[in-house]
Amino acid sequence: MAFKAFPAATGSGNTVFEGDVLNGYTTPDGKKVRLQFYGNDRGYTAAAYLTDHEGAKALLQELESLAASNLERGGIFSAESNNKNFRLSREFESSPLILFLNGNDRMQGRTFHRGDAAAMQKVLEEFKKVIQTIDDVVAGKGPGAEPE
Repeated sequence: MAFKAFPAATGSGNTVFEGDVLNGYTTPDGKKVRLQFYGNDRGYTAAAYLTDHEGAKALLQELESLAASNLERGGIFSAESNNKNFRLSREFESSPLILFLNGNDRMQGRTFHRGDAAAMQKVLEEFKKVIQTIDDVVAGKGPGAEPE
């Protein structure tokens, strides 16, 4: 599925975004953001982060930092991100990487994404699209905004 963003059908003014890995919404002012990462490991599960615009950016930076120092790492390892929202590991020699997503929503707290470095880069790229969408919405340029 291609990434898309659109105004919520409820008339709330929120913007909904949907992708292969990451779905959610933002309020027009960016004060409420829901990021819902879907796992590709062990069925249809999701980890949700309830945050705001700046918190979403901080989560992206945290994940980028973890990926930068560990995506190309070989062997068996386990590395946790600075604020423990993410963990990247490899359980066996030459096995796929496992990204643990530790959400802050008690109902949807954890999921896993398994794959090689390219699969993890796809998660990062989609997350960057989400942040750009939130940036645009807060700036008044999001989907459904009136043209200038």
